[in-house]
Amino acid sequence: SKCIKKSARYEIFRFLGLNDDDIGIITAESSPKEIKTTIITPKSFTGIKDNVRIVSFMISAETLIKNSYVLRKDNWEDSSLLYQRLIQDKRINSIRKFLVTNKEAFYNNIIVALPEDISFKKDNIPINIDEINKHDVCTMLIPNCMNSICIIDGQHRIYAHYEGLETDSDEPKISQLRKELHLLVTGLIFPKGMSDTKKIKIQSEIFLDINSNAKPVSQDVLLHIQMVKDPISDFGLSRSIIDLLNKKSIFLNKFEMSLLDENKIKIASIIKFALRYLITLDPKDGRKNLFFHWDGDKEALKKMDDASLNKYKEFCVEKISIYFKAIKKHFKSEWHDPQSKILSVISINGFIMSYLALIDKYGIKDFEFYDKLLSKLDFDFSKDNFPYTSSQYAKFSREIIKKLEIE
Repeated sequence: SKCIKKSARYEIFRFLGLNDDDIGIITAESSPKEIKTTIITPKSFTGIKDNVRIVSFMISAETLIKNSYVLRKDNWEDSSLLYQRLIQDKRINSIRKFLVTNKEAFYNNIIVALPEDISFKKDNIPINIDEINKHDVCTMLIPNCMNSICIIDGQHRIYAHYEGLETDSDEPKISQLRKELHLLVTGLIFPKGMSDTKKIKIQSEIFLDINSNAKPVSQDVLLHIQMVKDPISDFGLSRSIIDLLNKKSIFLNKFEMSLLDENKIKIASIIKFALRYLITLDPKDGRKNLFFHWDGDKEALKKMDDASLNKYKEFCVEKISIYFKAIKKHFKSEWHDPQSKILSVISINGFIMSYLALIDKYGIKDFEFYDKLLSKLDFDFSKDNFPYTSSQYAKFSREIIKKLEIE
């Protein structure tokens, strides 16, 4: 109830053993819900054994919230056969914000187990699913009653549409989306008479396959998608600037831009912890970063004008290159030594953080300025003697700033 607010009432009704007839105004009306475009998949296409059949259809989030339940292992039900995880508040609300912002359904399937008392018809003539051995589109009649559909995978995507409290500012929008947005569902139909233990075994195996065999998306792929999706975001800009730096002489082919690259500088931590702050269009705490000092058309850039975007990226690449050329000059042997730590993520992040402090105090300077200033540095970047490890970027940066006397 903390996570899904008013929508938790259906689980409370399930706990109390109540059905639709026990709640609200007594009515003689009882009709199944018709899902007119239901795709029935032939057995040979799925490979699923035990005579389990698969159908695909779309259904509103509102109907799924009311009519679904989840076999959570941390639950009030006294059974060792339950396997699902508890709903995560943070994840639910993250998806909910996505819904409010984008107002669009999800593209990936929800996986459910359907109740036994479903039926099918085609051209208003009842048909038996066991007689269908090729792809066919039919109308599915499904009971429109609470807690009749078992969610195998996708509970967060469903329950992100929950019915919020009166204090929930997103509820007016979500209340419409609950009805309008339809989720793509893959439904399992178990043969009549199959035991609950056997059903749960099959469901848990599917859940395990989905959640343990799926390979996590790499940080590099996520950063690349961010660059494409939002090219002027901190991450999007940083990723494209790294791409350009990788084509310049100072960092030529030194960054790991693809999973095919081996033994090169990984870029995710450089972007996340250092570069994004140097180039962001929204610098925090009044820091005068590269965007502050850029004299291009900032308003056009914020509107994603291609010419302005390219000019700003070129500006960033040029200024960062000048700074690192001065570093390379003073540590030339280390720069070309594959055992040196000067091109480690720790060092690069420390230098970028220091560069932000430099331009915040002095503004944009030329090579001669950095050449003279950086002569004060005397670090030992050898593998055995470099004292900074793991993610000590800030610590290394503070030491640089101290030696350059720019505090």
